Amino acid sequence: MLKNKSKSRNLPQIFIVSLFLIIWSSALQGQSTINSPYSMFGPGEVKGNEYFRNMSMGGISQGFRSNVTVNYLNPASYTAIDSLSFVFDGTVFSHIYQQKVSNLEQTSGYTAMANLNFAFPVTRRWSVAAGLLPWSQMGYNISDFYEDDTAGRINYFYEGSGGISQVYMGHGFRLYKGLSAGVNLSYLFGKIEDRLLAQSDSIGFHRTGWSYSDQVSGFMFSYGLQWQFPIDENRRLTLGATYTGSTGLDIKQSSFITRNLPGTPGIDTLNFNEGQKGKMEIPANIAAGAFMNINPRWGGGVDFQSQNWSSYKTFDSVHNLNDAYMLRAGAVFNPRVETYTGFFNRLEYRFGARYGQSFLTLQDRSGAYQDFSEFGISFGLGIPVRRSLSALNLGFEYSQRSSGSADLIQENYFRFNIGINVYERWFVRRKFY
Repeated sequence: MLKNKSKSRNLPQIFIVSLFLIIWSSALQGQSTINSPYSMFGPGEVKGNEYFRNMSMGGISQGFRSNVTVNYLNPASYTAIDSLSFVFDGTVFSHIYQQKVSNLEQTSGYTAMANLNFAFPVTRRWSVAAGLLPWSQMGYNISDFYEDDTAGRINYFYEGSGGISQVYMGHGFRLYKGLSAGVNLSYLFGKIEDRLLAQSDSIGFHRTGWSYSDQVSGFMFSYGLQWQFPIDENRRLTLGATYTGSTGLDIKQSSFITRNLPGTPGIDTLNFNEGQKGKMEIPANIAAGAFMNINPRWGGGVDFQSQNWSSYKTFDSVHNLNDAYMLRAGAVFNPRVETYTGFFNRLEYRFGARYGQSFLTLQDRSGAYQDFSEFGISFGLGIPVRRSLSALNLGFEYSQRSSGSADLIQENYFRFNIGINVYERWFVRRKFY
């Protein structure tokens, strides 16, 4: 009888995990690449704040600690996981991209996995986490033309796809009262492809194609600290910081150049180079922040992140990128966290905002370089599973990337995400139901 009741207690969590896996499988099968012209710069569109809880709070993470979710952005937070417990997180998101310039506008979208994470304590002072998530994504399809006195109109078609994924294993250590440290060892891997085609309607003009394929791989280390201390009986403040050192990823590049005369069979290969080795130098990243638990119902925090992308290199070539920064702020509210009664009382409400400078800097028609800023607002909802700490999570973010110049594309993003977090107690025999 007790065995049957134990199973019935887990049915809501089994249902919510099954529902998420169905959505995740559908996302993987129907997944398409992003469609952003700005993803052609640097390593692509860099991710890095892709878990359900912080996405809905402006992306804050440095001072955030929770016993029911995996905050992999600061590995020192792993020590917040309760002893004898196991936590699993997963997120699927949908992006809608809206690009505007002058009187032109286009909209596209895609759905993809954001992350899978789990964490558990090994001892009272040592916790472990691991997961899989995207690190960067590339996807663009651009056309342009040039009027030549001899060849006439030459059409150029640019296309790119691929991305870099990240698998990590992290450790968190409780050093002293309220003081924790952590480290993530990540392995980055992926394939990035860029293609260019030039052609003209003029007789005798060859159609020429350039293709580059980069296999990227390497290790990255991130280090984190958190210090939590009480302000008074109800309030707790947590200070946090992370540092990711400069990372050199290995690149193995294959490239070839082809041409053919339209209307004639056969393609000539002008150049082929396979296995050229080099490095992708990713600059150091530093972030710091604070989070305050004002009382059991309210909490909020701020983060600041900086990365000097001006030193980004591939094959020893410096790219024209800006140093980037981001300021984030967010809050969370749970009306009656101390009770299991009342569905709406147990919902968790999250909201936040962010503003900063992108690594993009591009020339407008006058030849002047324009820097790009980013801002976003977000909110989310945690829907609890009955009589447990597991939850289904929904979130939304609107953000914009713009230079302020009418000559350059302004991008608007609408991001929806659905995630689950499952909290289970290990090695505990229940005596009462």
